[in-house]
Amino acid sequence: MNIPTPLRGIAVVVAVIGTMFVLIGPAQAGSARPPGMSKAEYRALMLRSEALNEKYGLGASAAKPAAMTWPEYRALMLRSKALNAKYGLGGSHATAAPRPAITIAQGGFAWSDFGLGAAAMLGLVLLATGVVAGRRIPRARISS
Repeated sequence: MNIPTPLRGIAVVVAVIGTMFVLIGPAQAGSARPPGMSKAEYRALMLRSEALNEKYGLGASAAKPAAMTWPEYRALMLRSKALNAKYGLGGSHATAAPRPAITIAQGGFAWSDFGLGAAAMLGLVLLATGVVAGRRIPRARISS
């Protein structure tokens, strides 16, 4: 197969750029900490968020039924713990509830996932374009 040199160069450049987009996307999406924030600042933010969640009853402890008010739900939980302790249910840790793990809830649209998918699709399109351009057979030139 005889591919002209400029066309081959363009195909290689397109393939390299597409590969770079595909590899750079996951590297940027892997960081949960915002880029302008130090580790200490991020840790302080997470501790503050956990304390506010605990104070206002949000996060993992916010799994109350929609038809119940917070006092009704609290009364139900206290009664359940007392009955578990009375009848020996729930193991030895029936009276002490474990602290909830720190979770980061994301609201709204996941733009990082969208960016990752868009970069991957752009890489695939560029790679496919490079393959098609590289396999294209040039037309025979008519000499005069």
